[in-house]
Amino acid sequence: GCFVEIRQRREVANSYVSALISEVELVADKMRSQRTMAQLALGGGTPTFLLPEQMERLFRALDGLFPHEPHADLSIEVDPRTVDLEYLQLLFDLGFRRFSFGVQDFDQEVMALVNRPQPAENTEKAVDFLRGLGNSSINLDLLYGLPLQNCDRFSKTLARVVQMRPSRIALFHYAHVPWMKPAQKLLDRHPRPDSEEKAAMFVLAEEVLGAAGYRRLGLDHFALPHDALLQAADRGELGRNFQGYTTHADLDLIGLGVSAIGSFGGIYAQNTKERVEHAAQVEAGRLPIVRGYRLSHEDKVRRELIMTLMAQFGLRWNERLKREHFAEELRALEPMEADGLVNLSEDGIEITPLGRDFVRNVCAVFDQYFEGDPASRKYSHTA
Repeated sequence: GCFVEIRQRREVANSYVSALISEVELVADKMRSQRTMAQLALGGGTPTFLLPEQMERLFRALDGLFPHEPHADLSIEVDPRTVDLEYLQLLFDLGFRRFSFGVQDFDQEVMALVNRPQPAENTEKAVDFLRGLGNSSINLDLLYGLPLQNCDRFSKTLARVVQMRPSRIALFHYAHVPWMKPAQKLLDRHPRPDSEEKAAMFVLAEEVLGAAGYRRLGLDHFALPHDALLQAADRGELGRNFQGYTTHADLDLIGLGVSAIGSFGGIYAQNTKERVEHAAQVEAGRLPIVRGYRLSHEDKVRRELIMTLMAQFGLRWNERLKREHFAEELRALEPMEADGLVNLSEDGIEITPLGRDFVRNVCAVFDQYFEGDPASRKYSHTA
């Protein structure tokens, strides 16, 4: 019954925590000197699936080998359906100050359909509790494009979000990929908003959040003026890596756990996606890496250009990013300039306000591994 299922999951969690700790020990052993931790992001699902004692055990092991710096940015993804106030207190006591709640939507019919029922009161209670502790940054993750969603329904969710006043809101587009996630096939029987409706939902969110004092940040984030990412953007220091927007894009990133991706120096490395294989590898004293890639000089230059455009919606040519090196790409951007998406000059590239929704198309022009025609006028598929 349910008890057996829960017990099995706890046993799996116990063994997974043990494997994670073994992996941390392996990584620390291979470092030539002790490294400190400037940022920690626990995600990749819902870390609060772990029992509080499992979470504390994992954090103590990690912090013991990679001590966090005094002002380290410790963040964690939280499932508002399962976490309680005692658990939040533990996370706060461990040093976490950035909490991201996977809300998706507050419409009960929509959430029941995607098998994620969650009363809005749960999130409100958790947010109020953390706010009472002080010095916490709260992020709410929303999805648009889910079955049954429309502007009218979504406006009610936005109103409730604004009432909670999180410091940051991530508004992600729902990716329907049943060939990759078979469980999504169950949603095919229900109507999903079309491209026009989804675009209208995003515009609605921009208007509602803008009126509430939020500013758009990059592709899909909105933040209040005191938010660290928005302040970094105002200073021209906002960065981006494959995880998203960050103030620590220049640091080495160590990926731990099943399917984790790390980035250090000019190398990307990804762990196995199989939990059993991950455990077997670390138990044998081997890092569970299954593939990696060493960036060429050209890769690094293009990565810097693309990430700068994605984070700052513009760039200035310099010694590393030389205009003449991208002459062919700049010619390919001319149709986009004619459509009012970019401004090209001798000094650099500027993404226009209209073009911000199509910055992926602009960046694809500079991606030497992109397959297709990024300069095509069919922009909507990335919107």
